[in-house]
Amino acid sequence: MDFLIDVVHDKETIVTAMKKMKTGDKLGFAFTDKEWEGIQEAVTEIPNNSFLAEKLLDQGVEIVHVMEKYAYPKILKDNLKKDAPIVIYTKGNADLLNKNSIAIVGSRKCSKKSLDFADTIARNAVAGKSVIVSGFAKGIDKQALDSALNYEGQSIIVLPQGIETYNTKTYYAAIVRGDVLVISTYHPKLPWSVGLAMDRNKIIYGLAKEIYAAESSDSGGTWEGVLNGIKRERKVFIRQASNDEKNANNLLISKGAIPVDMEGKVLQTNDAPTEVEHKPEVIIEENNKSAQKNKEEVNAEKESVQEPDWKYDTRKTTSFTEDEIIFKTIAALKSSHRKGVTTNDVVELLEMDKNSREKINKILSSHPELIKSRKGRENCFHLKSQISQQTRMF
Repeated sequence: MDFLIDVVHDKETIVTAMKKMKTGDKLGFAFTDKEWEGIQEAVTEIPNNSFLAEKLLDQGVEIVHVMEKYAYPKILKDNLKKDAPIVIYTKGNADLLNKNSIAIVGSRKCSKKSLDFADTIARNAVAGKSVIVSGFAKGIDKQALDSALNYEGQSIIVLPQGIETYNTKTYYAAIVRGDVLVISTYHPKLPWSVGLAMDRNKIIYGLAKEIYAAESSDSGGTWEGVLNGIKRERKVFIRQASNDEKNANNLLISKGAIPVDMEGKVLQTNDAPTEVEHKPEVIIEENNKSAQKNKEEVNAEKESVQEPDWKYDTRKTTSFTEDEIIFKTIAALKSSHRKGVTTNDVVELLEMDKNSREKINKILSSHPELIKSRKGRENCFHLKSQISQQTRMF
């Protein structure tokens, strides 16, 4: 990620940087011998990876790169910052990546009460038009996914393995109709492993605006995920356990998770002050503080929208290289699934001068990934891969 930000984003194109590194140029980085060996190996693997990419595209897999501003999910950048994955492999309705979403997580071995909780939260989420992010594990994850579909909602499956090793048969119909998106951030051929299952939790949490935990033990993926979410100052809601339950839910509440009831409603913590109820002047003061805090939070949210703190979103320019124009045009087509973009659309997208239309038209016309059409729209361009896949749905 540092390489992408410091070199590719600020100084070089990926192609130029790779060509220089192939000749032994370290581009000013103090790589260790092991790091440099790995980089050299990656450069030599480019032809093989190119064939792999073509194979994946033929299978209906889309590859979303972190520098594709309009396709890559902004929430993942905002939540994970430099820990955000560089590449996401997707199969299904990629538009789900940029919809409002919640994560429902929990143990594989869980109580019926926890399964009922997951079902209720899923039902409420579907009613609120939110996408449910699932880890596709037994127990709570599976319940959340199936409940989302039972209530005619949508879900994102985050795989703990490469996308080529995943069997789509079970949810094939849901993928085709656009209700399920399967994603992976690992090499397409990697098999399932415990390490990947633990690691993918950050992606589940990173993709979600809200996080609900149904049940957790005092170790394992849910435990680590909730603690990591709290550490990142995320709001993690967890079902408050009754005294007869043997789980770590209440222990996580003591560490900063927010307790909720079976309907997902936030509960008062045990240490909440009660004497305030008998002091009207204190209530007024607290209300004023709360109003001021809400006002500050709203202003902060507005500022974060206007001036994103993620470096890829901060550049304001009206001058782009040929590679950047192509990259952003393809990203726009992939992210919106539009039937095509015109040169005027690209000019507006890049905030370039209208006199640049002829230059853009020439650049787009010379790129093999795009097909030019004049059917009803002048200088309209389509993705060749999208046209060839229309009959296959995904």
